[in-house]
Amino acid sequence: MRHALWLFLLTALPALAAKTCVDCHAGAAERSWALSKHGVIARIETGRERRRTPDCTACHAFEAKAPAPQHYLKKTSRHEAREQATAGCGACHSPRYVAGQLAAAQRGLAIGEMKRREAEALLDLARKEMTATELARIEKLLATLRDENLRDLRLGLGHQSPDYQWWLGQAALDGSLLRIKGALGEARRSRSAAQ
Repeated sequence: MRHALWLFLLTALPALAAKTCVDCHAGAAERSWALSKHGVIARIETGRERRRTPDCTACHAFEAKAPAPQHYLKKTSRHEAREQATAGCGACHSPRYVAGQLAAAQRGLAIGEMKRREAEALLDLARKEMTATELARIEKLLATLRDENLRDLRLGLGHQSPDYQWWLGQAALDGSLLRIKGALGEARRSRSAAQ
């Protein structure tokens, strides 16, 4: 029953549902969609009776069919919700196009995860030789990479938002990884000079 009411709100009352989504997901999620192809077309079509592009409710209504849609509580439910959302793409796009976009997104996410693992491995090595105080700044840089840059990449890939995929995603991940490497080098040089 709860899912039926949620689906009704998402489909029958799109303006209210979209506002409800933005109440919690303002910021990066809202901006990544606004900068996507769908978001740009939606802005162009504002006020038109018939629209060609979905808003957040049209795509995410498919996710509501997954077992645990509330913020992807488990990794398995995240996968199931992603499959449901991908099925929603098929409502407008060809299966070949949807498969190609999904494959590209998975490749982009794999590259982002590789950068995260590299940064974590560097920090794991540094934890064996440096104190927590010496590593505080570097831990903060890793948190930015993991919690902001990787989040923006995921949003960009999910929304097909080039700015979030590249500038705020991959390029930002590269920048954070370089800052981590630079800060580690600096900390090691300071440590050597102090000895």
